[in-house]
Amino acid sequence: MSIRDFELSDIDAIVEILKLNGQYGFPEVDGSEAMKRVKACSAALFLVYELDGRVIGVVRGTYGGSRAIIHQLSVHPAYQRRGIGTALVKEIVKMFQQMGAPTVSPQ
Repeated sequence: MSIRDFELSDIDAIVEILKLNGQYGFPEVDGSEAMKRVKACSAALFLVYELDGRVIGVVRGTYGGSRAIIHQLSVHPAYQRRGIGTALVKEIVKMFQQMGAPTVSPQ
């Protein structure tokens, strides 16, 4: 198990997770090109949860200097209710706090 930064090679796995959870309604916001833009954005954090070499969870958010916002959290349905979402949220909150964010809110 590891939580790490998103890599472009994670796109297909993330799209699958989002579709399985009914969170892939807008490809222009959630699709591969959007993921590439988020990765390039210095205000964004984009993390994945990997288990045995397979991406099974994702969280992403932004910090604009005053407040951090978590925009997306998704865990593969076969792995839900195991603390993966909680672990992802704790890690992104910790990282935002290290960046200076006084608060972190869900979207």
